[in-house]
Amino acid sequence: MFKFHFKRGLIFAILGLAVGGTIAMLTPKVYEASAELLLGDAPISNAATTLAPDVQRILGVGQATDSQTELQVLKSQSIFFQALRNVARDKNEPDLMGDFVRYFLMYDVLTPDTRAGAEVKGSVATIRVRANNRDIAQEIARQITEVYNEFRTTNARNGLQNAIRYLSAQEVASKKVLDEAETKYKNYAAENGIVNIDQSNSTATQLEGAAMTRLIEAKALKQGAEAEAASLEQALAGIPRTIASGEINSRSQTVSQLESQIAQGRLELDRLRSRYLEDHPRVQEVAKSVRSMDAQLKKLNPELLTPSQSGNTPNPVYQGLQSQLASAKARAESYQYQVQEAENFRNEVRERLRSLPTNEGQIRQLARDQILADQNFRRIKVQLDDLRTRQDSTQVAAVLAPAQAYLNPVAPDVSKFLFIGTLAGLCLGLIYSFAVEAMKLRVHTSHQLAELTGLPVVATIPAMGRSQQKGLKSYAQPGAKPNESFRHMGYTFMAKNHAKPRLIMITGVGSVPGRTSSAVQFALALANSGNRVLLVDCDPVRSLATRAFDAEGKSGLSELFDRGTLPTTGEGVVLATPHDNLFLLPVGADVSKGLADRSTEQMDAVLAFLRASADIVVFDAPPCDMFSDASRLAGSVDEVCMVVSASTTNYAQIPNGYELLTRAGAKEVSLILTDASPNEEAFAGTKNYSKGA
Repeated sequence: MFKFHFKRGLIFAILGLAVGGTIAMLTPKVYEASAELLLGDAPISNAATTLAPDVQRILGVGQATDSQTELQVLKSQSIFFQALRNVARDKNEPDLMGDFVRYFLMYDVLTPDTRAGAEVKGSVATIRVRANNRDIAQEIARQITEVYNEFRTTNARNGLQNAIRYLSAQEVASKKVLDEAETKYKNYAAENGIVNIDQSNSTATQLEGAAMTRLIEAKALKQGAEAEAASLEQALAGIPRTIASGEINSRSQTVSQLESQIAQGRLELDRLRSRYLEDHPRVQEVAKSVRSMDAQLKKLNPELLTPSQSGNTPNPVYQGLQSQLASAKARAESYQYQVQEAENFRNEVRERLRSLPTNEGQIRQLARDQILADQNFRRIKVQLDDLRTRQDSTQVAAVLAPAQAYLNPVAPDVSKFLFIGTLAGLCLGLIYSFAVEAMKLRVHTSHQLAELTGLPVVATIPAMGRSQQKGLKSYAQPGAKPNESFRHMGYTFMAKNHAKPRLIMITGVGSVPGRTSSAVQFALALANSGNRVLLVDCDPVRSLATRAFDAEGKSGLSELFDRGTLPTTGEGVVLATPHDNLFLLPVGADVSKGLADRSTEQMDAVLAFLRASADIVVFDAPPCDMFSDASRLAGSVDEVCMVVSASTTNYAQIPNGYELLTRAGAKEVSLILTDASPNEEAFAGTKNYSKGA
């Protein structure tokens, strides 16, 4: 069977080789052109840039940001389509656009890393263009580099113009914000009288200290006057209002009032000086009044003492203390007025100090707003100047290697087509061969075989592994026993009580294994029953029985046919075997002729000799559907056993072999099945039964 698979596979492989070569010859040639570009990164965002992130994003739309993005741009359909359109226009070949899809599928952009199967990191791009014409492939590659650079230049300029327009609008807006911040700062400073916020804080702090000092002094004077008045009131309680007549001296009422007014004027002057400078009109007015009252008091000094009349007159001591009490009360009232004014002045200074943090925070916030607005305006101005200097520069990809086409086509690869065609043909041939064999009907048991053919199955040989298989030579050894199935076949044959001698031919269908083994075992089973059995090897091609009994080159069947007079006893031709009652007629020395090559007279003479030599003659004949030897012998024997295999024999071969034998005159045909299912046949459990005993 392997031979059939091999032949079919070889035929299909040759056909596949021819088909692959034909396809390779008919396939249009494909030429390849390539060019190399250096996709330099142009990072906008770096440590030294003056551009804000929003401006960088606007520029990034048109800038070559990284090599991976640029590779995707180079691989895009739009770049290739525009390049192919330019080639079609320059070459005056509008039909090229009809092949856009096919050319684009063959187009690719590679990097050194992608060739190595690694991640895309390189900046060197290799453009690979394929077309059916070498010049067109080269021109397309060149156009791709130009279209890409034009695309990159246009996008970079558009992004730059968009960024300049964006910053110009921001420049106008930031200038307006700066002017508003300056105006607010100046107006607030003028409204609140703020020239220097630090100096205002220092002055307010000094005024608060002076106000507190003035308040403390006024309270101390008031407390002193009140204490003096209380002491005088206590003294007046123990002094009589009048005394006896006599001359006494007493203080003038005018002097006491004038002294009280002078004291009040001085207190008022101190209060004014704490708030105003010496050149203030109010300070000068009060100071002038105090000086005038001092001058009047000095003029009244000579008249301080005035004579009084004697008798019961008012007590001058009492009057003096009473005058002092009135003066003390007047001073206390004056000091109370000064305390009130000092408290009002202190509260006014404190209110001013409380308002200073608010003014300071507001003025500082306005100053910060002005500074920030100025910085923003300057920053936008610097960015705008930077972009305007870039207008004259453009970003293009450096062409490392110009477009160049290979001289020889890169496709089709004839060797690859031939290899693939041969391999595909071989695979199809093997698939076809196995499919044909698989569709052949197989039988696995003697029951199936008997039901399908209607012929009796007289013996079976179960399928065995290589380690369990016995060679033919094992049956030629002394003490060898046939399979239990053949012993049953022998006893069944003997039970028929046919007249002796009996002739039985064992043949096969196709090159079935087990034919000679079946003949040897059947003959051995008959010999063990006491019959004289002669095993005749009729297969000069293989001579398996002759080899099993080591009878190669010895006289045998061929010598019987070639002799003019046959021996009467078979001496020198029929050989004894190690088994009792079993004899062998080997194939003979001449293996060039078979039974079909013998005449009828020779056949009749030899058969007559064989009948006289044994009780039962077993013929081992070649396959009936491959050689005509079995047909020549079929009509002369009493029974024919056809050996078939459950693993290799096709069911269709069995009726064909049966028809050949019956048409040749076979009287009775039965079957022997080899490679049968070891678990479903009779006598299959003999060894297991023996082991379990």
